Amino acid sequence: MKILIVDDGPTNLKLLRLQLEAEGHDVLEAVNGIEALDVLEHETVDGVVSDILMPRMDGYLLSLEVRKDKRFSHLPLVLYTSTYNSPTDRELARNAGADAYICKPAPTDVIIAALQAAASAPRSTAASSAPRELESPILRQYSETLVRKLEDKSDELERAYQELAQTEARLSGLIESALDAIVAFDEQQKILLFNAAAETMFGCKRATTLQSPLSEFFPLPFCQALTGEPDDGQTGPRLLRALRRDGSEFTIEATVSILDSPQGRIYTMFIRDITERERAGRALHESEERFRSLIEASQDWIWEVDREGRLLYTNNAVQHILGYSADELLGHNVATLIHSEDRAIVAERVASFLEHPRPWQRQPLRWRHRDGGVRILESTANPVLDIDGRAVGYRGANHDDTERLAQEARISRLVHIHAVLSAIGNIVVRATDRSGLLHNACRVAVDQGEFKAACIGEGTVVGTLRVAASYGDAAILQSVAPDEPMPVNAPGRYHRHPGIQAFREKHKIVIGEFAVADVPAELRQEMKRAGVMSEVALPLGTEPWGVLTLFSESVRDYDEEEIGLLQQLAEEIDHAADFIAKSERLEYLAYHNSVTGLPNRSAFREHVQSMLDCGPVIVCVLNIRRFAYINDSRGRAFGDHCLAQIGIRLRRLFAASGFVAHPEGSTFLLAYPITDRLAAEIERLHAQLRRFENQAFTIDGEELYINPQCGVAIAPQHGDNGEMLERNGMSALAEADRRDELLYVFSENLQGRATRRLKLENDLRHALDQDEFELFYQPKFSTVGNRLLGAEALLRWRRPGELIQPADFISVLEETGLIVPVGQYLLRDALAHVVDWRARYQPDLRIAVNVSARELRYGGFLDQYRAILEPYRADQGIDIEITESLLMDDIDHNVPLLEKLRELGCHISIDDFGTGYSSLNYLTRLPADEIKIDQSFIATLTQSPETMGMITNIINLAHSLSLRVVAEGVENEEQAKLLRLLRCDVLQGYFLGRPMPADVFEEVLAGLSASPAIGTP
Repeated sequence: MKILIVDDGPTNLKLLRLQLEAEGHDVLEAVNGIEALDVLEHETVDGVVSDILMPRMDGYLLSLEVRKDKRFSHLPLVLYTSTYNSPTDRELARNAGADAYICKPAPTDVIIAALQAAASAPRSTAASSAPRELESPILRQYSETLVRKLEDKSDELERAYQELAQTEARLSGLIESALDAIVAFDEQQKILLFNAAAETMFGCKRATTLQSPLSEFFPLPFCQALTGEPDDGQTGPRLLRALRRDGSEFTIEATVSILDSPQGRIYTMFIRDITERERAGRALHESEERFRSLIEASQDWIWEVDREGRLLYTNNAVQHILGYSADELLGHNVATLIHSEDRAIVAERVASFLEHPRPWQRQPLRWRHRDGGVRILESTANPVLDIDGRAVGYRGANHDDTERLAQEARISRLVHIHAVLSAIGNIVVRATDRSGLLHNACRVAVDQGEFKAACIGEGTVVGTLRVAASYGDAAILQSVAPDEPMPVNAPGRYHRHPGIQAFREKHKIVIGEFAVADVPAELRQEMKRAGVMSEVALPLGTEPWGVLTLFSESVRDYDEEEIGLLQQLAEEIDHAADFIAKSERLEYLAYHNSVTGLPNRSAFREHVQSMLDCGPVIVCVLNIRRFAYINDSRGRAFGDHCLAQIGIRLRRLFAASGFVAHPEGSTFLLAYPITDRLAAEIERLHAQLRRFENQAFTIDGEELYINPQCGVAIAPQHGDNGEMLERNGMSALAEADRRDELLYVFSENLQGRATRRLKLENDLRHALDQDEFELFYQPKFSTVGNRLLGAEALLRWRRPGELIQPADFISVLEETGLIVPVGQYLLRDALAHVVDWRARYQPDLRIAVNVSARELRYGGFLDQYRAILEPYRADQGIDIEITESLLMDDIDHNVPLLEKLRELGCHISIDDFGTGYSSLNYLTRLPADEIKIDQSFIATLTQSPETMGMITNIINLAHSLSLRVVAEGVENEEQAKLLRLLRCDVLQGYFLGRPMPADVFEEVLAGLSASPAIGTP
């Protein structure tokens, strides 16, 4: 139904509308009868629901007006009210033409039922026309009802007025008799009420203040802030300065009450003058603060105790001195904080002072700090006497004298430590052997450092610490420096000894006082019996090889400077010991390998020279194959252990007359005299290497097989000195590796090959300097329309008189690292061509450039490519081709590089796709734009259904990842047609175009750009 609701109450109107709309009815609104009639003039409705009591035109008159109009005579109309509810009201409603009379509130289904009943009920023409002869009686009845309602309302208002007058009189009396000032004001902050207390407080008459602005008496910010107060309720008391009529200021405490009335918001302020209270409080505070500041400013502990020693007062200085707050100590007997050794004497003296009251001055006393330390306080006090002159307690001040006494002791110790350092310097200069150095260091520490004893322990390979040097008190040394080695990690008597602990944990251990230190009780008693009160243990060396331990018969509070000087002492000893050890080590390393202990290259060459004087010699250069994998997978320490075991086994195999050396890495050198036919010697060597290969090594509990490979040189045929024999043996080793053989003997032909290889390397360097490298371009065509898309740049070497193919020199470029500058040349040349060709012939032309493994591993690769490509970032047309296997070899390193190249405007192409091992997971992560199917798959495309299926899958996979697919190595029409059917995007191969020089490729471009039909040649 479409229903018009009429009500002057917004809440009633909104609620009824929501209820009716919730049941699917359309609702129109009006706030009185006149608006309702206007709605009916413009809208067709199915019924009207109207309130009765409304301004301008009520519900009765609305009913009469509706029934007057023939258009609305049959319109259902329900009166809905909570005000008019007597039988007379109901009768008037019926007479006025209402179809139903419903009391608020009522369910919507009752209202809808009434409207529906009125709509379906028959209505006589006479009744619906509301003849004018009935209008006068109805209006008389309506007027009588209004008069009656007005009389009732007048009586009700009269009663309310009388009650209000009585309430107002009571409130007025309360306000006038209030001791606090009360001021009321409106939203414009005009004063409406000013009671008698306010007159007195502000010094003005009420008549002169009413309608005055509030700011005449209160600060403007306060007045302005009132506008931000809550909507109603009361704000808490606040302190502020007010202004009397004579201009003087005073302090008040004000509470503001806020009330919304029909005339607007009313603010009532309850005010109390707190001037006297503030003055008294300020005076009291100043007095207390003066006393407190004097006491608290003192660095001395000021206190008062009763006869039993209970603390009655203390300042906060006690926390700084003893670590306890005042609250913790008040009410407690402070005698418990006196050092236990002094407590009995103090108790006896205090009893005497209480019996015969008298002051004491500057009495030193030891106190226990909260942290367990000892403070020495100098005490001065006076007795507190009662009326009879009896001592009821003492007041006094204790001055902390600990720092002064400690400073004096510290200065003395520093002087002695500096003396030790000076003496150690002389010892280091004169030291010639390790034993004498360590002994003299201990002696100087005792004689000039005022330590009771000193000792230096050295670690052993079996995890023990042995005393290498000691000096000082025999009783102490007997306890702390035993003859037997002391276990470092095993539990036992020495486990918690400071020296052992410092060595094990690699940091200094300082025990200022064993009596209170966190050490085992057995160790504390042991030190006490030996007469040791404190100890310092200092590791020698960053990775400690030993420990310096210093013992004292007195308690020592070491500070950072003292410890620093002692550590400097330890560093001096370590430096001197290291110097002596390095001298010995350098002498050893001059002829030995540091990992295996075998003779090094220098020793080998000297020994081989002496062997050559006695006859023919076999020299073997032996390398451990894939040893790098052992280091990478097991770690350097495991690899070093493995090399040491290999050296031991080689010495065992050639123990009779052979000489084994270890020059570097995983390479070993063997030399032994020839005592039989050369063929028999080589066969015997081969058999020994086989036994070596088949016998497992056990390294750190792991079984491991080692694969050797050997190059052999025969003296004097292949060289007459150790250097030449080793070099030729290395050449034979390289050939053995190339042939994948266990052993290979050097030959003159091998020497020629090495010479040729060296010449090729030199020629390549010359070619780079002389710009002999050249780029050929192999075109690439779209499978749709055979359109030329670009080309792949291929490197050629145009040496004078011949053109050399990449297969003959690329591997050498890679091995020598020349591929890096050559790759930069290739990129610059390709970039220059493509920028020119795009400008003149084909704007979307792209040139692909290959990147090698050596280039990607080069640290400056990205910076150099950025320098070349950055000027053409917006439009450079370069594709970077990288093989799938190379990309996956180190994907975490390569992917970020390729992403940076894409940011420079390059496209990324994955070359030789299908020959590597990239998974779908990796493929989705790769920053690629296209993949190139390897030519090995294209070659068998027309013969192998399996190959066709795999290529189909590759193409579908690439397209699902929005990658373009290039087929390289297309050699015939059948392959090209099949690849087009499989929806391959780009074709490249000899069938479509061979690699050609840049000028020839440019001619192709020029011809195609001039022709409207662009296709294959």
